Amino acid sequence: MNWYGLLVLCHFCLSVTIALRIIYSRRASSAALAWLTVLFAFPLLGVIIYLLIGEPKLGRARAKRQAELLAFHDAFADRFLPPQTVPLCEVRFRQIAHLVQADSGYVATGGNAMRLLTDTDAILRAFVADIEAARHCCLLEFYIVEGSGRVEAVLEALMRAAKRGVRCQLLADALGSSGFWRSAWPERLRTAGVAVTEALPVGLLKSLWVRSDLRNHRKILIVDYRVAYTGSYNLVDPRLFKQNAGVGEWVDAVMRCEGAVAQELAAVFYGDWAVENEHNLSATLEQLIGYMDEMPQVAAEAPGGALLQVIPSQPGSDMALVYDVLCNALNVAQERVVISTPYFVPDEALLNTLILTAKRGVQVVLILPKRVDSRLVRYASRAYYQPLLAAGVQLRMFGGGLLHTKAVVIDDRFALFGTVNMDMRSFYLNLELSLAVYTPETVSAVSALLERYLAGSEAVELKKWQQRRRVQRFIERCVRLVSPLL
Repeated sequence: MNWYGLLVLCHFCLSVTIALRIIYSRRASSAALAWLTVLFAFPLLGVIIYLLIGEPKLGRARAKRQAELLAFHDAFADRFLPPQTVPLCEVRFRQIAHLVQADSGYVATGGNAMRLLTDTDAILRAFVADIEAARHCCLLEFYIVEGSGRVEAVLEALMRAAKRGVRCQLLADALGSSGFWRSAWPERLRTAGVAVTEALPVGLLKSLWVRSDLRNHRKILIVDYRVAYTGSYNLVDPRLFKQNAGVGEWVDAVMRCEGAVAQELAAVFYGDWAVENEHNLSATLEQLIGYMDEMPQVAAEAPGGALLQVIPSQPGSDMALVYDVLCNALNVAQERVVISTPYFVPDEALLNTLILTAKRGVQVVLILPKRVDSRLVRYASRAYYQPLLAAGVQLRMFGGGLLHTKAVVIDDRFALFGTVNMDMRSFYLNLELSLAVYTPETVSAVSALLERYLAGSEAVELKKWQQRRRVQRFIERCVRLVSPLL
């Protein structure tokens, strides 16, 4: 057999092996069919693409550190996290709380003070004020950090905190914050005493063992284990960020929480920080005893506070907790569902759940930005509009910028708020974070924000949508074939 024949045989064997892995994996059938299509429609290219991004592999070193971190998490939870309690909410949502607790170990904590921040100036002022008041620690984790414009005040406050003895740690995604890592800011921060670490570093050779498009998409700021922020906001100045993309300023929201939920978010941060390298892991494990002196005791639940539950998600599993929570919440909805997301590329199961929810008489409202910064996502999203509109789902297009807030409100009694987009990348591939909100008074604040977005949105009408050009329909349907891979 000549070399050409040997290469053909090796390619055939590799293709069959990959096909069997796809078939036997517990991924969605739509994703499996999409991968099989790519594999056999583009024989050589399909194999290469699958080897690079076909499976959510994080590498052996990270897997080893993750296993070592389990003992840390157990000790952390035993000492710092609230005891298991029965959430005081409706039975249908109490079952969701049990689902989250059983899968992640995070319980619903009551007595939290909550304030929703929806203006960039207000968000950054709150960040700076809490960092300036810090006595023990400032923990920051963001997908995108850009040290320009109004964000400079936050980074300067962080350096001042480090200089006065506050332990400051900043974790920024290697790809999302690539501009930050090329700038002078990392060295400036380290010189001031801030510990700075890249999340999920990328490299050409590293891509052979670690999937490079798995990203840390979380956004967290924790001060003294007492105050915590999370939401859709990246650490950027919207007046400067991606202004050449033609989508306007990004529109975000952040939840400022004060109470036991801050300690649960600290556990998420330390898990992400520790697994990045051996130094971070050993330092985190050694400092656990020191944290006991800094960490406030879990206080008794204050009456009237918000009932919140942390829902972390990460790659490496066939199951997606936040996806399960979302589908469960849609299935128990009785009156009205309002969803805000910048990127909407559902799988067939989620699409059918939305359609069936609307068909059984629940008002379903989906708020999307009129313009997004990804052409592929835009075409893929539009491929789902017609079946949704035909089922009675109300589609509203927000025109005041790129609506980046990710929120779901069910019957004004339950909400999901955080970093998760309505696409398979957020559900299965990225490190994400959501807060489940069970207190109607707190849910009403999220609901009021979504109503403000609705006031600035235009409705998509089914008849007009059906009149769009055939070429556009063809492009949308072609992109939809690979949408499970987006």
